[in-house]
Amino acid sequence: MKAKAKKKVALFTVGCKLNQYETQAMGELLERDGFERVDFKKPADLYIINTCTVTGQSDYSSRQAIYRAKRWSPFAKIIVTGCYAELKLDFLKNLPGVSKVFGNEGKKKISQIALSLFDSKRLDFEEVKEELKVKGHFNHTRALVKIQDGCNQSCSYCVVPLVRGKERSRNSKQIIEEIENLVSNGFKEVVLTGVHVGRYDFCGEDIVTLTKKILNYTSIERIRYSSIEPDEFPFYLIDLIAKEKRICKHLHVPLQSGDDEILKLMNRSYNTEYYKGLLSKIVEAFPFVTIGADVIVGFPGETERHFENTYKFIQSLPLPYLHVFSYSDREGTKASFLKDKVDPKTIKKRSEILHELAREKWEKFLDSFIGKKLEVLIEKRRDRKTKKLIGLSDNYIRILVQGEDELFNQIVEVFVKKREWRFLIGEVKEQ
Repeated sequence: MKAKAKKKVALFTVGCKLNQYETQAMGELLERDGFERVDFKKPADLYIINTCTVTGQSDYSSRQAIYRAKRWSPFAKIIVTGCYAELKLDFLKNLPGVSKVFGNEGKKKISQIALSLFDSKRLDFEEVKEELKVKGHFNHTRALVKIQDGCNQSCSYCVVPLVRGKERSRNSKQIIEEIENLVSNGFKEVVLTGVHVGRYDFCGEDIVTLTKKILNYTSIERIRYSSIEPDEFPFYLIDLIAKEKRICKHLHVPLQSGDDEILKLMNRSYNTEYYKGLLSKIVEAFPFVTIGADVIVGFPGETERHFENTYKFIQSLPLPYLHVFSYSDREGTKASFLKDKVDPKTIKKRSEILHELAREKWEKFLDSFIGKKLEVLIEKRRDRKTKKLIGLSDNYIRILVQGEDELFNQIVEVFVKKREWRFLIGEVKEQ
């Protein structure tokens, strides 16, 4: 008797690493329950869009993903979940082709929801107490591990507290078990992620205690942090990162503005002096660190003087790369009610100026590594244009090297020969 063909499912993520982790967890649940996972660009019976609503662009990208799924497979079922679904459930329900919409809490019930779309008898959902977890990461060399969720802060521009709820941290035992499973499945690097990684707090254990446990009780070769807020960065974490070879020398420390007046309007709980002091301590402890930051341009009330202060402040900092966001009103936030909104054309111009500054800083930073050696994790893919292997250094630099497929997922020492655009070109040292 011929086996029944599996239903094909394709998943797409908009937004942060936390969302990416949850997409992977949903994918694993669906595969466990009989679905075959395929790439999002391929025909499927079911599409799942895990949305984001941090900015207006995130909303747009989420809608575009829905439209693409409908276009590629007109008769497929489409499920929409994530943060955009938390805020705009009724709106998304009415989009063409959408079969089901639910928020973040519903993600752990994804299999029951998906199966019910293909079998009308599956309408009584069992209670799901088990939290999401992962054993791998679809088409990726590095795996994400969720350690925390939720936000208790009140930044005036941000909807995350509305869509992610109150802060809660995962049991360190569960995190360690998950990482060991990932190691067993061949992963050499994990990225610890959450809304507030620096505020990890489970039964009195903080982010430093958790990191030490991971170092002591797992054999993972690399630990990387996704993002840590400046006022949530314990100074003794700097000492741990400096002395531990297994912790990547790469940090993302959001800035948002380089002007104290704007930071106050944003309700950020630090000033530029504190931020600069933190970065100075980090660079002093491990000079080859790569530090990135988020910056918002065009916040209500941002004048040319404020923007100039931000530009000069960033220029003065050891910040090799930036994520530049154009401000957009988020419904229900305090900032959406502020006056003195900045003209969109001005926001675009300021964004372009900061992007150019970021390009200059990144290229100068890359040039400083020419002639040096870096530890590089070779990814399971090649550069489309050159066909060279793509690797990621400990300090988050993309490096292209010649080599055979046997180097996939290996950590190797690479000698840096030159820079081409935003990449380094290197040569793998003989093993």
